Amino acid sequence: MTEQKTLVTWLSQSWRDISLAQKGIVVILLPLMLLLASIGFLYNSEQQLTNLENKLKSALQNQRNIQTVHTKLLEASTAVRDYLLTGDKHFLAVFDQVEKELPNIILKLDLELEGQGQKNRLERIKPLVDDNLRNLKTLANYDADEASDFLIDQFKQQVNNLAVLRNEIESLNAEEAALVTQDQKSVALERERNFRITLFAVIAGIIGSFFAVWIFSDTIVKRVRSLRDSASHLAKAEPLHLPSSGLDELGQLSHELDQASQLLADNIYQAQQARLEAERANQSKSMFLSRTSHELRTPLNAILGFAQLLLSDLPRGKAHDSVSLIKSAGDHLLKLIDEVLDIAKIEAGEQSVEVKPIAINDLLAEAIHYIAPLGEVRDMEIQHHIEDQLYANADGQKLLQVVLNLLSNAFKYGPANSVVNLRAYQRAEHIIIEIQDEGPGIPEDLRSRLFTPFDRLGAEQSKIEGTGLGLALSKKIMLAMNGDIEVAENQSLFSIILSVATRKNTQTKQHHAKINTLPSTENVKNKLHNIIYIEDNLSNKTLVEAIIARQNNLRLISGSSLREARNLLADVDASLLIVDLNLPDGSGEILIKEVNDGNYGKIIPIMVLSADAMTQTIKRVEQLGVKHYLTKPFNIAAFTQHIKTIIEG
Repeated sequence: MTEQKTLVTWLSQSWRDISLAQKGIVVILLPLMLLLASIGFLYNSEQQLTNLENKLKSALQNQRNIQTVHTKLLEASTAVRDYLLTGDKHFLAVFDQVEKELPNIILKLDLELEGQGQKNRLERIKPLVDDNLRNLKTLANYDADEASDFLIDQFKQQVNNLAVLRNEIESLNAEEAALVTQDQKSVALERERNFRITLFAVIAGIIGSFFAVWIFSDTIVKRVRSLRDSASHLAKAEPLHLPSSGLDELGQLSHELDQASQLLADNIYQAQQARLEAERANQSKSMFLSRTSHELRTPLNAILGFAQLLLSDLPRGKAHDSVSLIKSAGDHLLKLIDEVLDIAKIEAGEQSVEVKPIAINDLLAEAIHYIAPLGEVRDMEIQHHIEDQLYANADGQKLLQVVLNLLSNAFKYGPANSVVNLRAYQRAEHIIIEIQDEGPGIPEDLRSRLFTPFDRLGAEQSKIEGTGLGLALSKKIMLAMNGDIEVAENQSLFSIILSVATRKNTQTKQHHAKINTLPSTENVKNKLHNIIYIEDNLSNKTLVEAIIARQNNLRLISGSSLREARNLLADVDASLLIVDLNLPDGSGEILIKEVNDGNYGKIIPIMVLSADAMTQTIKRVEQLGVKHYLTKPFNIAAFTQHIKTIIEG
């Protein structure tokens, strides 16, 4: 029993180890061999059946020929008798015909009869037939008118001979009839055998086909399905751990898939770790940018704020120009901070872009209005060729930022006393905005670095201020709007590419310049309003105090912590709360939530004045119900206008 199991196991493993091509040959040949064997048996059976049927036909023909011999002899005897009775020789024609045919019939019987007993009996019949024909011939040649003893003897002899011959023929016929019956039984048995062979062939073919299908399913299809089901684990980054299934192609595939799953699981694990590290790094970067932005904006707020106050107070002169330089340097630093944060926001997917149909003609007219003063500084002129009725899908504010940046670069880097061309037209399904100055263009070896952040081409030979972020930021903004920026090869030509929009539902966004002058200190209302300002930075607190001091109907009460803020809110009837988010004893968001929850008797309008310009911070604070969020450094005129709007309600 153990040896049988070992043999079965060996055969099973040997079968699994042979190649799929060999398995396919076996699976195909198995039912084919059964079919061929069945066809062979059927052919042999059909041959035997045919032989038996031919033998039966021959026996039946012999039986008919035996009957014919007897019949012909009777016809010949009758014809001669009629001749003798009537003397009419026409009766002898039948005898002559029989005399010619009987030898041929007997010859056929001699050739066709199979049994030796029949052949012996036929040999006894032949001389009797010859004697009978000879006697009839003698009688047919008798010419006497009256019967003689000779005629009577001849006739008697012929009758006796015919009687003996008839007995022999009947015996031969009986033997042949027995052979016919035996042949008929053999044919019936062979037909029944043929039917059994046919039925066996059909059953064997069906069984062979089912067996071949079972082999194919068990050794190929089942294993393929196992591989398919196991492969689903790859999507989950799980090892397959496939069992060994032979050395054929499927076994090799199983082994390779198992190895691939291990490698994939390792790669996915490493990728997940890398993604987690990248997310942590991105969070660290965001925290760093937020912190850096806060630390830079806080002192910059005081610098730019006091510079604005001094510019409004100082008369024209050297001191005024010096303060103006301070403000310009501060603005340049602020632009650098803003561009760094904008790029970080776009890379993190935090920069919101609202793409909708806009009127390009109005936007470009506004850009020309803004940029014209910069051209006057270098005696440069802007010429524009803009097709009518241009509409594109874009974020109007972002697109204006990109156009202004490219125009600013053209005026800064183009030759003095030259022309900057602004063109806009529709080409197929795109709106093209081209900005070209008369400079030599970007060399081919430097063009790949054109949109790289902080990479200012030729900065080492130029005294022009720049951050190296403008083009990189513009490129990212255009890609976010499903557009693009392209640069020409042999000329200083930049092309903005946008998708065409229909005029229907087009909205033209109105852009307004910043307020650059301080509002009048005269206020419409003379009621004195208390403003609570919570700020821990002394310079920023001093700046806001100086701004509020210029307003006759406003009084600023300041604190530097959450504890002081709570005391002031409990004691002072305030018309406005201005709060910084980064306080020494907690976040300003805590205070905002307490005020909006009504912890101090009434809902007080809140303005956030923070150096944190990160998008997620602004959105989080807005969700607390704060509608006024100003980032440091702020424009003093805009700041005072906001206060006036809030208080006058």
